[in-house]
Amino acid sequence: MKHKWTRNLSLKLLSLVVAFLIWILIDNINNPTRSKLFRDVKIQVVNGESVTEIDKVYDIVSEESVVLKVTERSSVLDRLMPGDFIVTADMENLNEMNTVPLSVTCSNPAVSWDEIEVVPSSMKVKLEQRKQSEFAVNVSVTGQPEKGYEVGETEIVQGKTVQIAGPESMLNRIGQVSASVNVTRMSNDQRLSATISVYDKNGDAMQMNRLQVKDSNGVLLAENTVMVDVTLWEVRNDIDVEVGVTGTPLQGYRLADVSVMPETVSLVGTKEALDALGGKLVLKDKISIDNVSESFIQDMDITETLADYTGLRLVSEADPVVAVSVQIDQSGDHTLRIPLSNLEVLNRPEQMNLTFSPADEIPIQVHSDDKGSTITVQDIKASIDLDACTEPGIYEIPVQILLPENYTLIDEVSLVVTAEEQERLPDDNGQNVGE
Repeated sequence: MKHKWTRNLSLKLLSLVVAFLIWILIDNINNPTRSKLFRDVKIQVVNGESVTEIDKVYDIVSEESVVLKVTERSSVLDRLMPGDFIVTADMENLNEMNTVPLSVTCSNPAVSWDEIEVVPSSMKVKLEQRKQSEFAVNVSVTGQPEKGYEVGETEIVQGKTVQIAGPESMLNRIGQVSASVNVTRMSNDQRLSATISVYDKNGDAMQMNRLQVKDSNGVLLAENTVMVDVTLWEVRNDIDVEVGVTGTPLQGYRLADVSVMPETVSLVGTKEALDALGGKLVLKDKISIDNVSESFIQDMDITETLADYTGLRLVSEADPVVAVSVQIDQSGDHTLRIPLSNLEVLNRPEQMNLTFSPADEIPIQVHSDDKGSTITVQDIKASIDLDACTEPGIYEIPVQILLPENYTLIDEVSLVVTAEEQERLPDDNGQNVGE
């Protein structure tokens, strides 16, 4: 038996070597060794506290990702993914050139470190002095509460300011610190969480991963989050706007009327502040009519009046300016407003839709030499002849005014009339009525 195993031993060994070489040849043909690139593999920084311990901060000035060139068999390369690699920059290995050598590991045990080439092989950083400064926090609101409410007040529980630590150059760029809360569908006061965001002087958001945010007492804020107390105020509509006058007109003239446009405004405030108004807002400043002989219009800002109130303001996006119209007449002049319903309409055309402007009242100015006389709307007869409005178009039609004795009309009166054909409805036979 022993003789059979040892017979032609050299020939048998040669056969094994040949078989091994043939296997290697076949494997190289079917599973060749080649190289593959894995791009944009992120660098993980470790032991960063070794820099902060010396009161410094670092800024990565080179690319924060690398390209890996892996040389291995095809069967191994085909199974590899970028997530299988971990590229590490250990800040404890920072050298005098401010570079950190990169090391790489692969989760696949078939790939060894000497089969991986890292490009670039190191990470360039810049060391900078660490600084801490205090900033005021602005609370911003997104969303809308339930109808009838607006956000009245917001207050950060941790305080109105935060302390931010980081690179001196970053802190010098900070323009605003904000905490945003969402009040969508709120109908009562609530305490909400808000994340601190930092913006540079151009209004662009800054990266937070290199900044530490603390409250006003120096306590580090978990996940840069603060708590905000949100107080809702009630919206109240149809608040009358009133304005007073001072002085007297020029001799021979009198104050005929003072009106405000718009006549009412919508305010938002605490229930106590709104109730105290009693349904009207009297403007702080008065209109002077001293030695005036002509009518005029003056704009007035409501916010100047509301500034004297606590817990009260205009509703969001409302125009704060109202127009105050002052009507000055000569002594013996009267301005009356005749309702359109009092107007006698003559020769109104059929099958025409008519629209009048003004649509409610006609202002009429009359004069009397008898300064003690009085006149009312009931004393005036007004009529209009629409015979010219038989075709579609826009017409300016004079209004005939009949006044009592001793009164004269100061200015002619007219109405703008828009005439449009009425829509014809089809009859039972499908024909338009009137054809």
